[in-house]
Amino acid sequence: MATSSMSSLTSSYHTTALPSSNSVVPPFDARNLEIKTKSIEQTLIPLVTQITTLVNYKESYLTSGKPKSERAMRAALKIGSAVEAAIERFVCVGETIADENSDIQPEMYDACTEARLAGASMANLSCACTDDPNSVVDKAVLVRASRQLLSSVTRVLLLADRVLVKQVLRAEDKIAFSLSRLESTRSFNDFVKVFAVFGGEMVELAHRSGDRQHDLKSEKRKAQMSIARTALERLTMLLLTSSKTYLRHPDCDSALQCRDGVFYQMKLSLELIAICVCDGILTTEKNRYIQDEPDMPIDIALQLTANAAIKQLTEMLEMIRMTVRVGAGVRERIVSALDALCQLTQDFTDSAYTPHHQREQILDFLEECRFEMTNLIQPDENEQLAASGLEVTVERLNRRLKDLSKQLQIVAMEQISEVLRANEDQVLLSSMKACAVSGDIDGVEKYMHKFREHADHMQEVCRLLHHISITDALHVHTGHVERNMRALAPLTILAGRTLCVHPSSRIARENLEVFCDTWGQAVNDLSRVAKESDVAANGRVAAEKQAYMSLPRPGVSGVNSQASSVCRRIKHAGNSSDSSSNELLPNGGRRPKQVGMGPTRVVSQTGDEESSDDERTDKQEIEAFQYRISLIIDDLQSDVEGR
Repeated sequence: MATSSMSSLTSSYHTTALPSSNSVVPPFDARNLEIKTKSIEQTLIPLVTQITTLVNYKESYLTSGKPKSERAMRAALKIGSAVEAAIERFVCVGETIADENSDIQPEMYDACTEARLAGASMANLSCACTDDPNSVVDKAVLVRASRQLLSSVTRVLLLADRVLVKQVLRAEDKIAFSLSRLESTRSFNDFVKVFAVFGGEMVELAHRSGDRQHDLKSEKRKAQMSIARTALERLTMLLLTSSKTYLRHPDCDSALQCRDGVFYQMKLSLELIAICVCDGILTTEKNRYIQDEPDMPIDIALQLTANAAIKQLTEMLEMIRMTVRVGAGVRERIVSALDALCQLTQDFTDSAYTPHHQREQILDFLEECRFEMTNLIQPDENEQLAASGLEVTVERLNRRLKDLSKQLQIVAMEQISEVLRANEDQVLLSSMKACAVSGDIDGVEKYMHKFREHADHMQEVCRLLHHISITDALHVHTGHVERNMRALAPLTILAGRTLCVHPSSRIARENLEVFCDTWGQAVNDLSRVAKESDVAANGRVAAEKQAYMSLPRPGVSGVNSQASSVCRRIKHAGNSSDSSSNELLPNGGRRPKQVGMGPTRVVSQTGDEESSDDERTDKQEIEAFQYRISLIIDDLQSDVEGR
């Protein structure tokens, strides 16, 4: 029953009231009760089950015309009273949340009052149905009351969920404030003090954003949240070394530019998390953590790709097949969609790395699509094609689009295989580091130029992979791999230039090594999403889950491996999560296993163990990140004492 979930609210919300801050949560629309988290959805399942049983009891009697047994009538009566009692406990917790959060207080009180009245109404109708099955209580009245009850309970849950959103945003606000302090710090001792606070805030955000990520229903938003959290963890190490390099060499322009670039990328990641938790709605703060308008939209899932254009065309053709008509409006839209597809495929045909025969094959498929499109949209006197002719034309165009999609996939995967097989990254970066340490300025410039060209090639390959992504999650992951490489390449070059200017600087050498390791992680990301794209395109299920950055990966060494080696030991030293009790539910069952956090910490009763495994893994990874932060702070304290 829903009240079992609300009993877990008290622990999550029985804290000091959230003070007013700059955190902006999307306004609540009582008419829009769209559920975007799994926990709210699963919280409503027991309530829906009980109400359905009650409605079916009335319907069964109306259908058969026979009186129910005493046992069935007692069960139905018990459901009605249980619903009312559960709703009463439910709204009490909701009112407690309202008392502690003044920004939602009026709306929450109103929703709780509505839920209490709806629960009492359901109980009265239940009594009427069971006391006298021949009563005038119509099924439509019962259904209408049920809808009112579900609507009011959903409002309470959604309002409580806004508090969780605000908690994530407040955690981000703390980090943004600490970042501004780190940017303005000019003393190493002050930097260490602020970074210690910043590290704790990053761990808090990792916990809150991780809970939110697992609770989101949208695969697109879950992927974006995962990417932003991964980026923040990697950027934390880059922030540390680039800031130390700048504090050690304050007159070095490349060190300053490198550090500022890392700050900007961290703010972009914070912005992306804010977009995810608010589902893209930031009404009063368009750029919450960054001042300048970014070159590309932060919400990368809005980008149009070749695969998306082909899918759009296919859907239009299916509609034409069903309606057996190509009107003027349809004709205009389908021509526009084909033009957009032709423009998007230019990333394949204009690439210098696409073989000539593959380029010609793509252009031939496009020409065939245009030809079939002409046959399809050519109007006749009646503005309607004969059904048989239209069916044949649509089928031909669908085949051409399918052939084009396969050809684009072949081109992208071959280029990715080639660039990964060449493995130029390690050679170029090692050579650049060696020349920088020896003070060979000409050598550094030479290898930096080669690395810049290689990075451009990698970004181009990522763009092709982005075009052929066929799922929402892959669409997001492939787009962000390209974006991360585009941001990381110039910062790596700046780190190399700083070491070239200060070849004897230990911290400058460490800074470049960390940037090189992070670039290697980006290449590993490309390899992983390429494999997943190939698996998805061939209709197979990926055998391996996505790895998180705190766990060891092939080819990645350094602090990650060190942290993962103690992950098993520190797993038992961290804060233990709240365990769910075996409290009896009003319907006589047991409380389901809980996940997530806050007012909607209820999991489905369908035994979805995959979510629990993901959360358990994420908890271990956050503990590993927390351990890494502690190591970093210890090293900083040692540096302060050494000075």
